[in-house]
Amino acid sequence: MEAYRDEKNTRVLEKINDLTVDLPMFVRRFANEYLVTKNKAPRTVLGYVGDIKVFFEYLEKTLGIPVMQISVQTLGSLTADDIQDYLMYLMRYNRKDPNNNKTIKESNQAPARARKLSSLRALYRYLIAHNHLEKNVAELVDMPKIEEKAITYLEKEEVRNVLQGAETGDSLTRTQFKFAKNSQMRDVAILTLLLHTGIRVSEMVGIDLQDIDWDERRIKIFRKGRKEQYVYFNAPVQEALQDYIEYERKVPSEDLNALFISRKGQRISVRAVERLVKKYTASTVPMKRITPHKLRSTFATNLYEETGDIYVTSDALGHSSLETVKKYTNLHDERRRKAAEAIEKAYYRETRRQD
Repeated sequence: MEAYRDEKNTRVLEKINDLTVDLPMFVRRFANEYLVTKNKAPRTVLGYVGDIKVFFEYLEKTLGIPVMQISVQTLGSLTADDIQDYLMYLMRYNRKDPNNNKTIKESNQAPARARKLSSLRALYRYLIAHNHLEKNVAELVDMPKIEEKAITYLEKEEVRNVLQGAETGDSLTRTQFKFAKNSQMRDVAILTLLLHTGIRVSEMVGIDLQDIDWDERRIKIFRKGRKEQYVYFNAPVQEALQDYIEYERKVPSEDLNALFISRKGQRISVRAVERLVKKYTASTVPMKRITPHKLRSTFATNLYEETGDIYVTSDALGHSSLETVKKYTNLHDERRRKAAEAIEKAYYRETRRQD
């Protein structure tokens, strides 16, 4: 996993470099500080830089100042009203595809605007910390209100139906089954792992064979912020993984240590897993649009219903919001073991009772 993570981070760092080349030097220094001193994940910093570039392009349009000539003094001259005007601009903002010059319509919804305002606030904080500015006008503008939406997740019966449909192929069309039959055990293992551990799809695709500790029933993954952590798995996950590894997993060379392999003999991609999840859930739960993140929501919702313990649930998901509580206890691993056991009970207890 570490080699995969390092390669992935290298590609992101190259993208950050490509973006900052066309931006003023203080933006590059801002990105470097967040990467090195604040130890932010490269993908997070890439998001900051991308958002800042949109803002600078807006200033170029409205102030007539080329992006590379926008100075710290330019930012210092802006008011809260200017920032508010920028947020209004974002509601109708579209961008050009650099490859074909076609217009790409942005979502421009409240979460996207809030993220761009947050990135701008971070840049102002950096400039204030280094005595380049005295006030953060971006802090004077309220964050766009984000309406809470009902969480989409699978009910316990739906979980069982999805997994059964994947195992039997009943959830696929005849054409889909024809192409999936050589990777069916892999697909079942992927769905089972996501539903029983709640890990992010980006964490899952990075797993290597040597990251699995079969004796302890745990897998080493890297959470957000590059934190190394073990997630524990239960018997259904172990069975699905071992079936896939023993009977179906084929690699083109000994150098490929990735757990999950694509049809092309490469490490499976996030996009491929997204398509896989959609394929196996479309007919089983047609009224719900299920993504890998929705499988994570399914794990969290059903685990909390089963245990009633917010700390177990938060710990199993790798959330950092309860770090203050966690540092007073040594129950991290035991909690994650309990999570693996509890989610198995949540999904399968009713079936066993019927049997």
